[in-house]
Amino acid sequence: MVRMIASDVDGTLIYKGSHLNTARFPVMQKKLNEKNILFALATARHYRELKKLFGNSSKNLWCCCCDGAYVISNDETYYALPLSEDCIKTFFDSFVSDTKTAVVFHSIHTSYIIGGGYLAYARENTRLGNVKKINSLSEINCDIFFVSIYGASNFEPPQGSRISYRATGICEYVNSRASKYDAVKMLASLFSVSEKEIMFFGDGENDRELIEKCGVSYTTYCADKKVFALTSNHTRDCIGTIIRLCDENKIGTLSN
Repeated sequence: MVRMIASDVDGTLIYKGSHLNTARFPVMQKKLNEKNILFALATARHYRELKKLFGNSSKNLWCCCCDGAYVISNDETYYALPLSEDCIKTFFDSFVSDTKTAVVFHSIHTSYIIGGGYLAYARENTRLGNVKKINSLSEINCDIFFVSIYGASNFEPPQGSRISYRATGICEYVNSRASKYDAVKMLASLFSVSEKEIMFFGDGENDRELIEKCGVSYTTYCADKKVFALTSNHTRDCIGTIIRLCDENKIGTLSN
């Protein structure tokens, strides 16, 4: 019995090179609601970014954000693993005088940027909104869950943090205890759903634990080869697959 569905966003719900299907996503939500099935996003994206991306469909949407750093729905936080103050201070002290590197400290509702990097500021402001330039740590008055460094991709994570994503010119960090699996599992426990009652859709290495431990798992065809091999279920259209399974009564149960 599938009682909950969770999905990665990039490369999965939004297939490689495509865009979110804003017409079919609400149809999927309606069908899942009718069957009383919980739906959640499990993503490295930020909550502000998801609200922009999903628009009206973000209402009542469960979001496991920033690679499992927090779980939020309708602006209410249910689970949180912020970076420690010592960790944030290490990032700040290491780059506050660096005019070539930009560091962005992300809370749930605000991002704070230091160092050089007009392009980094413009990018984050366009993507997330509510980005503030700061000169002192005292200007940050809320928990920080995610740190992005633009211009230096070889900075080793301070104690208590881990690298969430690294590419040329960018490196991103979260709490070392944060994981998509733990965030999804915590959310499921709120509704007394076991991991074997979860159907998961993913494509990346950070989806591995969910793919391996959930009752039913799908990957997309653009998934990493090692991740692709973890399951025999594959799709190019996550939303379409969920709609089809609902129509064929292959998941969940009709709501009482």
